[in-house]
Amino acid sequence: MSIYDAADLYDEQYRRYRDDIPHYLRLAADHGGPVLEVGAGTGRLCIALARAGHEVVGIDSSPQMLERGRQNAAREGVELRLEQGDMRDFELEARFPLVVAAFNTLMHLHTLDDQDRALGRLRSHLEPGGAFAFDLFLPDFGQLGVLRSEAEWADVAGEQAELLLVQEHDPLSQTIQSRYLLDTVGEDGLLRRRTATLSQRYYTRFEITRALRHAGFTRLELFGGFDRTPLRPDSRHLVGVARI
Repeated sequence: MSIYDAADLYDEQYRRYRDDIPHYLRLAADHGGPVLEVGAGTGRLCIALARAGHEVVGIDSSPQMLERGRQNAAREGVELRLEQGDMRDFELEARFPLVVAAFNTLMHLHTLDDQDRALGRLRSHLEPGGAFAFDLFLPDFGQLGVLRSEAEWADVAGEQAELLLVQEHDPLSQTIQSRYLLDTVGEDGLLRRRTATLSQRYYTRFEITRALRHAGFTRLELFGGFDRTPLRPDSRHLVGVARI
């Protein structure tokens, strides 16, 4: 089962992640709305943008994630337009001053054809003078092939439960496979396990640059963090803003 089929687990795991939100709020303030987010998931960023007064359209391929996103938006009292769609071939009538693919969304494109198709779609939904903003993680793997408990996720599972992770890396395909295991102890004293998987393909700096140029983006800024620090060998994120 994909982690995106377990939308409740994904939502609990990342509901406190806010590192990127000030960056995207600044971009939205600079460019205005409406804002299009691809890979909108459970609405984490969409809701923050809507709270700031922006009209937001969110696209995601997972119906489970979108349903969770609608529930989150209703609970927060914000209006969002969330639609199911594949970033490789979606088509909206509107064009946007800002298109966002946050939180490693582009890492779900595992082939060159998929990358070209998706970036072409995103470019075609930009207004003249608009910006495409994205972020990716840069490889910094922990122990591979080892079942481990992540301290920052200690509260995800709640009491009588534990979230574990095991990862494998394929350097030839530039993919990292993550398997999540949620162990819970029921009132009957029995241990039960839910599992979910995530496959991501990472990029090098020049690979993403070449892909964006091929898609027709002629101006590209790359940073090593959401505070726009320069890209360095020890940067954990590759943050980009591309324009036509």
